[in-house]
Amino acid sequence: MIGAKIGSLFLVAIMTLGGVGASYAAWTQSVDIQGSVTTGNFDFRIYNIVVNEANGATITPYYIDTHTFGVTVINTYPGWKGWITVTNQNAGTVTLKFNTFQVPSLTGAWDLQNGYTLKFYPGTYASPGSANIWGTLYNFQALQYYDSWIGPYEIKMAPGTYHDSLVSLELDPGLIDNYGSTVTFTFEMTAIQTTP
Repeated sequence: MIGAKIGSLFLVAIMTLGGVGASYAAWTQSVDIQGSVTTGNFDFRIYNIVVNEANGATITPYYIDTHTFGVTVINTYPGWKGWITVTNQNAGTVTLKFNTFQVPSLTGAWDLQNGYTLKFYPGTYASPGSANIWGTLYNFQALQYYDSWIGPYEIKMAPGTYHDSLVSLELDPGLIDNYGSTVTFTFEMTAIQTTP
């Protein structure tokens, strides 16, 4: 009888130590992952702005920061059209894609704000139906996204590359009282990192 009790105690002791060992093993498990992670450098900027055609008016672009430029347009007339080429640069080491566009500020008569249509073409030619941004300057004061616009229109830029975009401005031909009027606006573009 005594031997049976000692045997039972010994069995309980082994089971208890076994439980401690299992717990210890659970707390000390680990997984080793070897390798390196490189985040890279993100640098999206406006590289150049060129006025292609002013059609008798004056278009004055100016830089504000790396992804924002301003434009002043004077001496326009009903039905006027003008063209600007904007060159963006991916000066970083990661691939990026165009993300948002917006007109953060706009001055000029109320009818001019709604009367100017802005179109943004990927490339240096205004091919019919290829504009991936269009609308009035007034409407572009709300933030717009490439992926939620009519599209999506994905524009990717590998590190060290440049992308030309053609911007057109058109004044409603029905605005017969707006000869020589002036409008000034800023146009902001942003990009995000993406896969190559």
